[in-house]
Amino acid sequence: MAKLTATELWDALDDATIDAEIESALAKTPEGHRRDLVAAGFNLDEVNAKADALFASLRPPAPITPGAPAASPAPVSAARPGRPRPAVVVPIALALAAAVALVVEAERSPPPVASPPPPETSAERAGSLRREASEACGQQKWQACLEDLDEARALDAAGDQAPEIQALRRAAAERR
Repeated sequence: MAKLTATELWDALDDATIDAEIESALAKTPEGHRRDLVAAGFNLDEVNAKADALFASLRPPAPITPGAPAASPAPVSAARPGRPRPAVVVPIALALAAAVALVVEAERSPPPVASPPPPETSAERAGSLRREASEACGQQKWQACLEDLDEARALDAAGDQAPEIQALRRAAAERR
């Protein structure tokens, strides 16, 4: 498979995102679109009124027949109350839903970045060394046991005074 250029990769990702948005919008019911639009702060009555006014302004003029006397213009009536036309409302609702989805996606905060664990304190490191020393003494590695105990004492002298640490130190010194 040929390696895609950055532009080709971006276009492919953009197409996939658009396709996913369209599929998501098409999968929703009209009531789902209404809920999303209302939740996003749109006044659907106002949008429907604007759509009806736009549709009324796009009506073609009456056909003119040759030789017929000029007819007086038809009276213009206000937009009829009732159900909005699906041919106008559905595309507008889909476009608004897609726009809302894009705005929400753009405004979503980036995922949190994990921070590294805090560095180990000298007391914590001394505790680790004392555990390692205890394991070394248990395996009869007396020199390693004493080295770990000495290093732990250099980091945390107070912890070296514990009775179990003193017992480990004596046992390692005697058997070394």
